[in-house]
Amino acid sequence: MSDHPSPSGKLIVGREGPITTITLNRPECHNALDIELSAELNQAVKAVNVDRDCRILVLRGAGETFCAGDDLKEFNTWTNGGRDIGMWQVRQYQETANLIDNLMPVTIAAVDGVCTGGGLELTLCCDFVIATRRSRWGMPEINWAITPGWGGTARLSKFAGRRKAKEWNLLGALFSAETAEQNNLVNRLCEPDGLDAEVDGLIEVLLDKSPGSLLCTKYFVDKGADLDNASSLIFEGAPPREMFGDGVAAFVEKSTRDDRRKLVMSFWQD
Repeated sequence: MSDHPSPSGKLIVGREGPITTITLNRPECHNALDIELSAELNQAVKAVNVDRDCRILVLRGAGETFCAGDDLKEFNTWTNGGRDIGMWQVRQYQETANLIDNLMPVTIAAVDGVCTGGGLELTLCCDFVIATRRSRWGMPEINWAITPGWGGTARLSKFAGRRKAKEWNLLGALFSAETAEQNNLVNRLCEPDGLDAEVDGLIEVLLDKSPGSLLCTKYFVDKGADLDNASSLIFEGAPPREMFGDGVAAFVEKSTRDDRRKLVMSFWQD
């Protein structure tokens, strides 16, 4: 894999074939997002957005942690010199989240250690979340008399429901990886030393799929989720079948492409 550190060194973008990995690189402070890192993350995601050769994006944090959200130590500098950049910063966060939410590549969050505030909000934008059993989750903003800025109320309630979204945001308490999994925030839990293997296994399965059908199905789910049933079924009723490749023919002819089914027959079924 070829790694490319950002100018500040706080972000690392790696590339291996059709797989891009974006690593937040401030492990000394749980990869908290300061102004510099959040701007570099925004630019890295924009680059993925226009990269037609990228099929998988993995988001992760350096060290034994994912992301603690905003760097609170920097908040008192947001109005220095009479320049209030608070709203500008929040809008940039929201732009980054919306970009990830709408990326054509399949997105995977690989979570270890701290996953709070903006870190948790990042995972809500991803298609898959694999987390270690020692990871700690939460929306603690209210403890510092601030509010979530990029999905902690809006997106979180769509995953875990209004009741849990209120509990986590209004109390500000941390919760376990098991609780995150039980409330639809995580697809798969693993031990810390198994995180890379779980991510690699998922990537193998995804890359074996037809790119066209993967892209269309992801789009159907993302866009149909916010519509009524009749409207969402319109997506499924008229897909561009010519994009789907040789999948049906492989099934009929029992050709080697039928191996796709064998690869996932027992995947994540334990």
